[in-house]
Amino acid sequence: MVWPHGWLYGIAEPSSGELSTIVELLEHACLEGVNPHFSECRTMRSVLGYVHSMRKHTRIRELISDATAQRRCVHSSVRSEAAALQRRAQEGEELIRVAPGYYAPREYWQDLRPPDRTLHLARAVGMNHPQWVFTGAAAAAAYGLEHQWTVHDGTLAITDAKQNDFCRGSGIRRLYIPVGYMQPVEVVHGIRVPGVVQTVLDCARLFEFCNAIPVADSALARGVKYDELLSGCIGLNGELPKVMRVLNHADGASENGGESLARATIIEGGYDRPLLQMPFVDPESGRCYRADFVWVLPDGSIVIGEFDGTGKYVDPLMTDRKSIQATVHLERERETALRRAGARMIVRFTYDDVVRRTPLWRKLAQAGVPRSDSVRG
Repeated sequence: MVWPHGWLYGIAEPSSGELSTIVELLEHACLEGVNPHFSECRTMRSVLGYVHSMRKHTRIRELISDATAQRRCVHSSVRSEAAALQRRAQEGEELIRVAPGYYAPREYWQDLRPPDRTLHLARAVGMNHPQWVFTGAAAAAAYGLEHQWTVHDGTLAITDAKQNDFCRGSGIRRLYIPVGYMQPVEVVHGIRVPGVVQTVLDCARLFEFCNAIPVADSALARGVKYDELLSGCIGLNGELPKVMRVLNHADGASENGGESLARATIIEGGYDRPLLQMPFVDPESGRCYRADFVWVLPDGSIVIGEFDGTGKYVDPLMTDRKSIQATVHLERERETALRRAGARMIVRFTYDDVVRRTPLWRKLAQAGVPRSDSVRG
């Protein structure tokens, strides 16, 4: 018999003499038809302890394997297994603690995008709480609605018919939904979530304005009706103004979450709300271009805002596999065409400008984009 190198939990590897004693005990028990007297043999007790440890080791491996196959975090309600998982996470090499009682293989977890991390955690928590309905970031991720990854902060939001509450220790936020106003529950990507309409409204309640706008824009772009969103507001009471501010500025014409975030930041800065995806025809080539953001100033002149996401230059799906140089050249041609079509000024800004806010606002001010503090609020 070949024993693994190194015994778990401090149990020494048996010598050949000890193994012979074990075999003799087992052979005698078989001949006599009785159970071996394990309590009389220190060696046998050690070996049984080792076997138990190996079984536990195998069980932990099974828990990890099953969890990754089902794209969820690792969890066990068995005290000894939970302790073993916690010990491995504390050792810091194999597992990482995601939330109290929930773990994931370290390298596997680090390769996941933030939305997938939230879904992994929600699937695992949902197995222990099958009646829970997840909303907020988890629901937005499940539906594939556009949203900023910064909303994935390791917490989970669930609907609750009794109260609004947040338990920092568990990372669970309860969002109050009055009885009778809860939409039918759907199972999407392995978790129970409210309908898309309620998901949008819940995100408007949970997120800051700039993070809620991309969710609402995305839902409208996918066919959710504005009237459906308004109807879903019944019963919100004190939170209605915050939700209505999001709905009043939501626009399904936004092409992606980055542009939605940029527009929300523009509004937050007090600047006039831009027109989206307005077409311009180049009088020279006859080609039609759609501008990301357009402002028509009081004197009739036109300012165009162009959002430059990094993907525009490095993502093969967006560049059609053109080189960076070729992509930049096409952008310059586009600018020239837009100027011929009537643009007085073109303001280019990046995602970093949007996140830092002040650089974006400074560029808009320099371009003469009208600003009215009345649009805040």
